[in-house]
Amino acid sequence: MDMDLGWRGVLGLGLLVALGCGGEGQGGSEVGGPLSVGEGSIGATDDDGSSGEPGTSGGPEGTTGEATTGVTSVDGTTTAVDDGSTGAGEESTGEPPPMGLPDVGSLVILGDSIGDGGGQAPYYYTLLRDDLAAHYGGIEYVNRAQSGSETGALVGQINGLPASLPGPVVVVITSGGNDMKSNLPAVVTGFDAPMLAQLSANIDAALEDLLTPGRFGAGVEVFVFEGNIYDASDGAGDFGQQDCNFANGVPAIPSDVFFDRWNDAIRDAVEARGQTAVDMHEYFHGHGYHATPSWYASDCTHPNALGHDELHRLFYEHVTGEAAP
Repeated sequence: MDMDLGWRGVLGLGLLVALGCGGEGQGGSEVGGPLSVGEGSIGATDDDGSSGEPGTSGGPEGTTGEATTGVTSVDGTTTAVDDGSTGAGEESTGEPPPMGLPDVGSLVILGDSIGDGGGQAPYYYTLLRDDLAAHYGGIEYVNRAQSGSETGALVGQINGLPASLPGPVVVVITSGGNDMKSNLPAVVTGFDAPMLAQLSANIDAALEDLLTPGRFGAGVEVFVFEGNIYDASDGAGDFGQQDCNFANGVPAIPSDVFFDRWNDAIRDAVEARGQTAVDMHEYFHGHGYHATPSWYASDCTHPNALGHDELHRLFYEHVTGEAAP
């Protein structure tokens, strides 16, 4: 039905800057050269330098360690990182994965622009790949994340994965922010229940495909670590007052209620399949554009170099049970 959204409709524009999954523009003037987009391809050169800032909550200070396993650049195809872990365990049972996997054979990256060149290099997925390879003695790596994609695209990304991979297979997903952005009028007026149901169904369908017995080979275990949606305003909702690139003049309205509702849906869908919901929103809270240093690029949307380093630390700790080096 027709509705006069008034200030709530205007507020919806401000939420754009809080969603970590933008479209083709990714990072404003701070971006250190986005990686190539399409079919999950990653640019010709990997970044292995330090973030330039110490981690504040993900482990000890210092740079991210360079891989010691001979990592090569990725061009959208499966890339071996040494000949290390190839062990396969029992098929996934749907039970919650342990905190700290004893072995990892492959790393798969799915989702949106956070995993596809959004923000400022070095990116979380290359840092995570390198540190997991060093920790486990070698992994295979595939990235099918695609800038601008929504949760409805996850099944297609999964369909493009190899039929077999060394196990156990760790799948890291960042997705959901673009779904939220596409439905802003409904989000800010509270009429987003159908959209949340669709989000949940999309995530469930993706996890069903990933967890199908034998998806990556007989007996290969699969462990999914799926992030939620962070908020660059840290709940203030004052995107229009912070020179964010498409929210100038938008009034400041607290934004926690919107993110809580959508992140609850992501968590419930992931945990219903016995997998790990990674709370990026809480981890990034307090490190928005008001913070010094901030973890966000100048677009108020994607992580800067420090943010990507911290994101890799968050996922690394969930996978290994240890702080990142």
